[in-house]
Amino acid sequence: MADKYKKDISIEVLVGFFMFIILIALGVFTIVLSRQNFLQKKYPVAVVFSNVGGLRDGDHVFLRGMQVGIVKETTLENDHVVVHADLDVPVAFHPGYRVDIVDASLLGGKVMKINEGELTEPPLPEDQPIHGQKPIEILDEFATVVDSIKTMVDELAAGKGTIGKLLKDEEVYNNLLATMDNLQEVSERVANGEGTLGRLLAKDDQLYQDIQASAANIRSITEKIESGGGTLGRLVEDDQIYVEAQKLLEELRAAIDDMRETSPVTTFSSVFFGAF
Repeated sequence: MADKYKKDISIEVLVGFFMFIILIALGVFTIVLSRQNFLQKKYPVAVVFSNVGGLRDGDHVFLRGMQVGIVKETTLENDHVVVHADLDVPVAFHPGYRVDIVDASLLGGKVMKINEGELTEPPLPEDQPIHGQKPIEILDEFATVVDSIKTMVDELAAGKGTIGKLLKDEEVYNNLLATMDNLQEVSERVANGEGTLGRLLAKDDQLYQDIQASAANIRSITEKIESGGGTLGRLVEDDQIYVEAQKLLEELRAAIDDMRETSPVTTFSSVFFGAF
């Protein structure tokens, strides 16, 4: 009887020991899967939102594209929601900071993203409340885009806008068709070497060569003028010729002025002596 009692106790102890091992293993797996290190120092941060858009406890917090913590708790206070998060690294908020709640993926879920702001500016006081942005709902944005597309389609169907007129107004379509025909005709003429542009682009590049030769001649004349060659070049480069020409003009102007001054006297003398 005593041996049987001892055997029952041994079995119960063994079962209890295995249960204890299983509980420890479950705890370790829970810590590993949740990626939490309870021995690591945590840096709490609180962010005030008007709406958290379904953010829940345990959702991840990201900084510069890296996961740096989790949402510890969300509390409703008056007309806003306060999100309490535990971060693995200290974060100092600067002017221009931004905290957003965004979708983790198209399948659902939320994450909180932190942008510290202008790091070149002094950090904000630690007692200053941090305010987050209103969450953007992908489904709401998608619905807005769908409504915009529907409105545009309705306007096209009603003949509004340029595309709508093209679909509804036959005259606009005919004018566009005529314009395309004209463009095609011009393109064919150019391809056939007709007109100035066609000759320039034709395989026979005689016109292009003539223009190039004329440009070379003009360049040669310009270089001669700049170097003082020829009569025009001397006029441009030689200051003495300019001075002489200016003196000649001054003397000619003076002679004309003298003629104007003596003209009345000569006229009077001619009239007076012509009378006798």
